[in-house]
Amino acid sequence: MTKKPFLLSPQRLVSGPRGPRTLDCSVDYCTRCNACVQSCPSYLLHREEAFSPRGRNQILRLLLECKIKPSDNEPLLKRTFFSCQLCARCSAACAGELPVAEHVLALRRAGGWSSMPRLLVYFMRLYGAHPLVFDKIISGILLLRRAGILGLLRISGVLSLPFLRWGAHAHTILPHSLRTLRTVLKKQKTALTPDNPQRIYLPSFEAQYADTNIGLYTLQLLKDKPAHILLAQPSGLFEYLYGSETISLTQAKNLLTRWEKLSARRKLPLVTDGLETYLFLKHYPLLFASLPGWQKRAEDFAAQVKYITELPLCKTGPAGTTNAKTGLDISSVLYPSDTIAERTRKILKTHLGKNFVECEYSRFVLPVAGSAFAEGYCAREVTLENVKDVSRQQLEQVYCLSGWAALELNAALRRHYPQARARHWIYVQAEP
Repeated sequence: MTKKPFLLSPQRLVSGPRGPRTLDCSVDYCTRCNACVQSCPSYLLHREEAFSPRGRNQILRLLLECKIKPSDNEPLLKRTFFSCQLCARCSAACAGELPVAEHVLALRRAGGWSSMPRLLVYFMRLYGAHPLVFDKIISGILLLRRAGILGLLRISGVLSLPFLRWGAHAHTILPHSLRTLRTVLKKQKTALTPDNPQRIYLPSFEAQYADTNIGLYTLQLLKDKPAHILLAQPSGLFEYLYGSETISLTQAKNLLTRWEKLSARRKLPLVTDGLETYLFLKHYPLLFASLPGWQKRAEDFAAQVKYITELPLCKTGPAGTTNAKTGLDISSVLYPSDTIAERTRKILKTHLGKNFVECEYSRFVLPVAGSAFAEGYCAREVTLENVKDVSRQQLEQVYCLSGWAALELNAALRRHYPQARARHWIYVQAEP
C-alpha cells in the first residue's frame, strides 16, 4: 500500500479572527511571547513545550522551512498535534489572535491523519449523505439500548474491540432514556414546516440524537414565532474537524442554499442551540474566502445566525429561585466566544442571583464536538480535571454552552462526584 505523501503548502489559506492569511504568514505572526501557554489544557496536563500552542506553532514553522522532515518525526508530530483540543483559548489569549487550531488542522490534513476512529467518520458521513437512513439506524440502536442488549455487549467485551470503543464511550455518556427529536416531534404532532415561518431552527446533533430536551426547550423559546425545523441538516463542522474539507464545504453550501430558499421572500434568522455549531456558521464567510461569490452569500447568511442566548427566556419567576451553587462553562471549538459568555453570565446572574459563581469554574475547557471519541487525545483527562474543579468549589450544577460538553462532564460527575450535575444552558428556562 502506497503511503500518502505529506503535502503542507506554505501558500495554503487559513482563516482566523484577522481574516484569511497564507499558512506561512499566519505562523510567522507568532512572537513567542508565551501568553498562550498557560491557557492551553494540553500544556497544563503535560507541562511540555511541544504540547503548548507556541510549541506546535514552532514545530509547524520548522516543517514549512524544511528544517525537519515529517517522515523522521511522524510519531511525535501525531502525538503533539492530536493532543490539541481545538478549544481556541490560545487565540483568545494571543495579541495577534493567531488561529493555532487552524494551523493544527492544516497539519493533520497535510499528513492525511484522522484523529477520529475511521468507522465513526463513515457513520457520521452517512448522517450527511443519507439522513433518513441514519435516522432509522439511530432509532434501531436506541431500541437495542433500551432493551439492554448494548449493555450485554459491553459486559461481554464486544464494545471493547478497538474499532467499537467509541461506541462504548457513547453508551457511557448518553442518558438512559432516549428518543430521536424527529420521533418526539412526530408524537407531539409538531409541524416541521409551518405555513409562515418567522425563524429557522437548526438543532445541534446532540439535540437531535443525544438529549432531545435541548431541542424541545429551544422550541419553547421559539413558540411566539413559528420556526422551520431543519432536521438531519449537517453544518459541515464534523467533517471540517475530523473528515474531508471538501465534504465540509459541500455541506456548508447545501445549508446556505437551503437557507436562501427558505428566505426567498425575506431573510429569516437561523437559530441554533450548539455553541460550536453557532461559531462555525458565523465562520462561513472565511470558509468561502477563496470563492468571492459564495463569500458574499455567506456574509448575508452569517448576519442572520443567532445563538439561543439571544432569545428571551420563557421563565417569569423571581430571580434566584434555586438554592444550588452554580457554575458556567464556556467551551468552544476553533473560535473564542467572549460575547456569548458575557451574555450568558448576565442571564444566569439575573435568574440565579447570589448562587451563581461569576466566573468559569475551571482553567480547562471541556472537550466539545465529540473530541473525546478521538484516538490519541487527552480529552478525557481534561474532563477529569474539570470534575476536580467542580468538587473544589463545591458546585452543585454547571451549565454548559455545548451539549456534548454537558454530556461528557455529567457522565464523569456521576462516576467521581455525584453531588453535582452538568446540563446544557437551555435547562435554565426549565428551572422551577
